[in-house]
Amino acid sequence: MKAIAFPLILPFLFVAGLASAQTQINQTRPVNSDARIDVSNIKGSISVHGWDKDEVAISGTLGARAKGLSIEGDAAHLQIKVEAPGSTSWFSWGADTAMGDTTLELKVPRNAQLKLETVSANVDLSEVNGRSLSVNSVSGKLRLDSGAGELEVDSISGSVEINGKASKTHVETVSGSILSRGLGGEIHFETVSGDIDADNGGYQRLSADSVSGDIKLRGVPASNAEIDVESMSGDINLRLPEGVSAKLDASTFSGDIRSDFGAASKPDHGPGSHLELQLGSAGGEIKIETFSGDIEIRKAER
Repeated sequence: MKAIAFPLILPFLFVAGLASAQTQINQTRPVNSDARIDVSNIKGSISVHGWDKDEVAISGTLGARAKGLSIEGDAAHLQIKVEAPGSTSWFSWGADTAMGDTTLELKVPRNAQLKLETVSANVDLSEVNGRSLSVNSVSGKLRLDSGAGELEVDSISGSVEINGKASKTHVETVSGSILSRGLGGEIHFETVSGDIDADNGGYQRLSADSVSGDIKLRGVPASNAEIDVESMSGDINLRLPEGVSAKLDASTFSGDIRSDFGAASKPDHGPGSHLELQLGSAGGEIKIETFSGDIEIRKAER
């Protein structure tokens, strides 16, 4: 009986050992209301919430085998980093395989400028409206609800969800979809393998590129807005206000064009469609291209 019971007990001992190896985090630091705050977590999650205090509160749990939590800097620039065992680099490549999950929960001033870096961790951010927000992720889901003026996101593997009011946005993913709401000004989306779904505010310049994925765009372009949309393999759906003014040029090598603004032409021989016309009188420009996919240009619903 003892020989049988001992192996059964081992998994419970292992789980208990992991639990005891985790270290609770409870730290605070005074900072400026518009401080720059850099956060790096190798594995686990980062949760950031804005509040009305000139202070950073850090809580959560440090994962098993993590070397520690480093907090450096001053009130103007604070650096928070989960340190990997034996690592000297900031990003700690490969360390996620040797560590347990670290959960970082931060409360920061609403007007803080943030830079978040993760290797294998999800990010959830809300109510932070500083001048800039930068997120660099290797693997993990990103949910960003921010009024930051400038937004830059790079993700290798994972979906990106954005709700914001940025006047300048740059989002790139290698493998993952992009979902955005409320952005304006200058907007650039790019994904290698994933869909793009954006319901923008008023914008001056919009570009969206996908190698393999569908693109759906809505919003209100300025009178002289520039719109450039391209997909190698995927459908494109663009919704425009009825009174939009711009030169429209849409083409597909292998697919159809359906438009509320004019009829597309087809070549006498071979596949593809092309649509070119002037909408209104202003100097805006709309260019849409897909190699393998359909293009749909519709009037936005009122």
